[in-house]
Amino acid sequence: MAGKKDHSFNYWSMNYRGRFRRTKKMMPFIIGLCVLLLILGVLSDELGKALLWIVLILVIGVAQYFFTKKKAEEEEAQEAAQARAQAQAAPVQPNPAAPQYAQQYTQQPYAAPAQYAQPQPPQQSLSAPVPPTPQAPSNTAQ
Repeated sequence: MAGKKDHSFNYWSMNYRGRFRRTKKMMPFIIGLCVLLLILGVLSDELGKALLWIVLILVIGVAQYFFTKKKAEEEEAQEAAQARAQAQAAPVQPNPAAPQYAQQYTQQPYAAPAQYAQPQPPQQSLSAPVPPTPQAPSNTAQ
């Protein structure tokens, strides 16, 4: 679920971790709905239909809970493996704030700048000199 969000209004644009969190939050509502259906089924003498709906809702809710839990755990394991792979691939650079390296960074020799630096002549290249390119005559006549 690369690129998906943990929090979103749209259930289908969420990753499995967010879906699992939302499923856990919906469990009390599912139980409340089942109790309400049971009460209404008893009061309306339609207990058979009410029990059928209760079983259907509970089976779907429990199946969704365990499915999203499994997928969320797989997603976390995949992200942890990616993080470990990136950590192993990244070059380790010393932290200058760490005490074992602090001395190394503070005791570098100081190089004083030359007071009157002399310009250096350009160095000759070892390859043959490049002949000048012919220039086109310019129209300067007025």
